[in-house]
Amino acid sequence: MGHYLMPPAVSNPGGHYEDMPLVDIHEHLLKINSADWRYQDKDKDKDKEEFNPSLRIDLLDRYIQRRANTTKSPYGAKDPRACLFLPAWRQVLGDQGRYVVLLRHWSGSVQSLYRRHGEALAVGEGSTELNASFWQQPEQAARMWLAYHHRLIPLLEESRDQCLVVTQQALLGGLPIIEKLNTCFGLALDSTIPTPIRHSLSHDLNDESVRERLSAALIEELEVMWQRLLACTDYHGDNEVPQWKQETDVAPQSTQILLRLAAEQATSDTSTDTSATPGVPKKDLQQQLEVLAKDVTLSLDALHWQRRIEQEQRFTSECWEFLARAQLERGDVIGAEKNLRRVLLCGKSPPYLYLLLGTCREAEMDDVGAEHFYRLAIARNDANAIFHVRLTRLWLAQGEYGKAERHLRGVIGRHPNKTPLIHALADCLDQQDRTQEAIELLQNSLNEVSDIFPMLARQLFTLQLKLAPENTDVMRNAHMRDAASRLEVQEAAVRALSCVENLASRQDLAKRIAMTWQKLEVELLLPSLPITD
Repeated sequence: MGHYLMPPAVSNPGGHYEDMPLVDIHEHLLKINSADWRYQDKDKDKDKEEFNPSLRIDLLDRYIQRRANTTKSPYGAKDPRACLFLPAWRQVLGDQGRYVVLLRHWSGSVQSLYRRHGEALAVGEGSTELNASFWQQPEQAARMWLAYHHRLIPLLEESRDQCLVVTQQALLGGLPIIEKLNTCFGLALDSTIPTPIRHSLSHDLNDESVRERLSAALIEELEVMWQRLLACTDYHGDNEVPQWKQETDVAPQSTQILLRLAAEQATSDTSTDTSATPGVPKKDLQQQLEVLAKDVTLSLDALHWQRRIEQEQRFTSECWEFLARAQLERGDVIGAEKNLRRVLLCGKSPPYLYLLLGTCREAEMDDVGAEHFYRLAIARNDANAIFHVRLTRLWLAQGEYGKAERHLRGVIGRHPNKTPLIHALADCLDQQDRTQEAIELLQNSLNEVSDIFPMLARQLFTLQLKLAPENTDVMRNAHMRDAASRLEVQEAAVRALSCVENLASRQDLAKRIAMTWQKLEVELLLPSLPITD
C-alpha cells in the first residue's frame, strides 16, 4: 500500500494505510485548483473557474513509474482525495486500473465529520479554522460528499469490470473482502490476515440534526445520488436505509454557558474590530510580498508581481524569495523554482534556499533532483535537523529504509538530542514494523533530557496506543481529558463557537463540545474567567 504510509495519530493509532507521496500529490493538485480536501462543487450559476482534475496529469504518470520501479509485487494505494481526480487516474491507468470502491450513506459520512471535528475543537486538536468550518457552512459536509461521488459515478457506470463495489454495511456485516478481491481481480492476497477494521468506529444511528440543517432540495439530491451508487454495488447490506434518532442534550447547563460566552465573544469582536479590509496592505513591495507568502487566501497574480520586482527591486533577493514562497504555497512549483533561482542570481545562497529548491523538485516527483538540493542544504549547514529529515523521508518514500535509518543514526551521533531527528528515526523504525524499538528510542530520549518535548511525548503516546489496542479508549480518554482541561483550549473552543453565525449550527456545535467534555469528565473553567485572545 506504499513504502511510507501516513504515520499513526492519537485519533487513529492504527494508521490510515495511506501512501504519503500520493497524499502529497493530491494535496499539491488541490492547491493548483485553489482548493483543499473539503472541496465542494461551485454554484454553477456563478461565473467561477471549475475544478480541473487533469491539471498536471504528468505527476500521476511519474507516481505510477516510481511505484513500478520500487515495488515487485502488486501494489495498491488508498486516499479518499483520489475520488476528485478519478478522470485523470482513469486516463493514466487505462485498462490496467483496478478500483475497490467502498460506499457509505451520506448521513453516516456527514455525521462522522461532525463527530471528529466537534471532538477536535473540544480537546484543541488540529486547525480551529478547519474544524469550525463544518458549522460555519452548515451544508459543507454534505456538499463534499456529493462532489466526491459525482466524480465516482462515471467510473462505476462506464467501467464496472474494473471495479469491486461494496457498501460499508456489507463490510461490517462480515464480507470476506480479501477473498472477493482475489476472485474479482485475479490476485493471490493472503486472506488469513486479521482485519484491521474496527467495528467500534462505526455508528448505526444518525442524529436528526444531521439532516435538519440541510435544505429539502439538497437532501433530495443526496438521496438520488445514493440510489445511483447502490445500483452499482456488487455487495451491499440487508438494510441500507439509515436509522435516525433524536439526540438529547446530555449537558444542557454547559451548553447554555458555552452559547452565552460565545454570544458575548461575538459581540465583543464586532465592537472592537477596527482592522482594515483584508487584502495586500499598502506598504513597500517587500512587505506586500511577505504578506502574500504568509496568507494563502489572498489571490496571487505572479506575473504582476514579477514585473514590479523587475522594475522596482530587481536585485533584492528577499522580494524574489517571498514571491517564490507565495507561489509554492499555492501549488505553482515551477514558478516558485524559477524565482528561487533569481535569489541565487542576486548573490544570496542561504542553506534553506536549497531546501526550498529540493521541495520543488520533490513535488515534481524528481527524486534525483530533490536529493541533490537536500544534500546541498546539508553541506552548508549540517546542524539543521530539518534538512536531514526531508532527505530521509524522500528515501522512505522510495522504500530505502536502511539508508534512511543509517543516515539518521549518524546525524544523531553528531547532533544528539535534536527533537526532529529523534522523531524522524522513530517514524522510520515504525514504518518497518519495529514499533517497540521506536518506543524505546523515544523513552530513552525523553529520559535523557530535563525538558519535555511535546512532539516526542505525543509520538510516544501514539505508538504506545498502537501496540496496546485493547487499552486505546482508556488511554486516549485520559490524554484528551488533560488537553480539554486547559483553560486556553476551552477559550479557543468558545472563540470558534462565536464565529458560527447560524444559530442552529452554533447550538449543535455547543452541544457536541459540551457532550465531549462531560464524557471526559472535564471541569468547566470558563464562566468565572474572561475570554482573552
